[in-house]
Amino acid sequence: MDFDQLPSEGEPLLVTLEDLEPSAGDIELVADIWAADARAARYAAELAASVAALARRRHIQRDAEFGTRGGPGHDSRLRKRPALAAVSETFVPELAMLRNCTEIEAENLAAESIVLTTKLRGTWNALYDGLIDVRKMRALVELLAPVKQAVIDEIEQQVLPSAEKLTVPLLRQRVRRLIAKLDAEALDKRREEAARHANVTHRPTGDGLGQVVIDLPLADSAACVDTIDQYAQMLRADGDTRPMGVIRAAVARDLILRPWDTSRPSVTARLVIHAPLSSLRDATATGAPQPAAEIAGEVVTAAECRQLLEQLDFLGVGEGPAGGSVHVAIGDPATGRLIAVASPRELARGAGRCACSGPGLRSPRATSAYRPTAEQQRYLEVRDRHCRMPGCRRRPGRLDIDHVIAHADGGATSCENLCCLCRRHHRLKTFARGWHFELLDDGRLIVRTPTGVERTTSPPGWCYDAEPDPPWLHEQAPPDPMRC
Repeated sequence: MDFDQLPSEGEPLLVTLEDLEPSAGDIELVADIWAADARAARYAAELAASVAALARRRHIQRDAEFGTRGGPGHDSRLRKRPALAAVSETFVPELAMLRNCTEIEAENLAAESIVLTTKLRGTWNALYDGLIDVRKMRALVELLAPVKQAVIDEIEQQVLPSAEKLTVPLLRQRVRRLIAKLDAEALDKRREEAARHANVTHRPTGDGLGQVVIDLPLADSAACVDTIDQYAQMLRADGDTRPMGVIRAAVARDLILRPWDTSRPSVTARLVIHAPLSSLRDATATGAPQPAAEIAGEVVTAAECRQLLEQLDFLGVGEGPAGGSVHVAIGDPATGRLIAVASPRELARGAGRCACSGPGLRSPRATSAYRPTAEQQRYLEVRDRHCRMPGCRRRPGRLDIDHVIAHADGGATSCENLCCLCRRHHRLKTFARGWHFELLDDGRLIVRTPTGVERTTSPPGWCYDAEPDPPWLHEQAPPDPMRC
């Protein structure tokens, strides 16, 4: 870089890759790569030490202030982790806000940091010295966390001296062999723990596709894949010319949905489509651009949205008798703000009205009662889509509808004063000292931690001109610790 041509004060300093590329030889570049890896390892060790130190200050005794009101509920902890047993329930949400990450990431970091700095001190020292990288450290933490301390010490003595020369798969293989030899019971506990957390999840992959992930015992999962493949081979033999992967995917879908089985009551899921009204009208003739829509949280084109609605109408599940339903969330194309939630029948009835002939589509009215109306609950679950606490992604069905300003303090039961919070964060807002929650008129929720870190969450799909707030310590006086 030519330092004689630095910009004047106030002008941005523009640096290109060519400016940063050194004029050293290959050996120096290799040394720089190794040095960068060592620095990254030391930074990770320092991060773990700081996170573990903050966790010790958030001891579980702090939860005594929660009392018994409300109860911790089924989601009092994302996972039952021994490493977090002595840590306050408020620590993971606070760490997620501090690092601006999801609570699962924060929980993983907290558990990893505590295990690393308490049970795996040899691994922490090797990480700090740059002898192992972050990937190897995480492999050791994952495998050794449930193992007895005496076994951990022996395995670290045998593995760490040569860990620098091993790849991560070879390191994991060597550690698993030693655990099976020295503490086979720990491997059995890992398998049992994984079985207790088995689940079925949906994972969007983009381009209008998604994956269904099923956790099964190893033999069962292999048998399921083999069975699907055999059915696919039968279809291919009968003349199906689609690619085999497409046939397998269709077979798995039909085996779950069973469209041919009319002997049992049908099950139809609720589907919510987020779309501006202009996306629901065919503009092919005019060629005018149309705003995108969202299906199951994924962005789709207006044409794909209309195509899906036509298919659902054709299949008769728009308002089916089996409890299934399709609802369209109508948003303002300029701001993304939710206007109303309507079924296909309500949409057809309300969207065609003009201002002079009827009310059309609108958000639910406020009520004087404490409990929200069914319309308000439907609107709020569609608007918020998940818990509004920064970093939390729990979905409706496992959420509470919360008055941000308590109803007893004069807070209205209106969509402007209600938001979705999971039980853990509902209790945190109500009972934990030092936390501050504020819901703005436009739907943004401001949350401030006891240390002054502030984050703002917006309902998904809402657009704002302002840039997202960076992490910062509030400059005003700290919030009243007695405020709930």
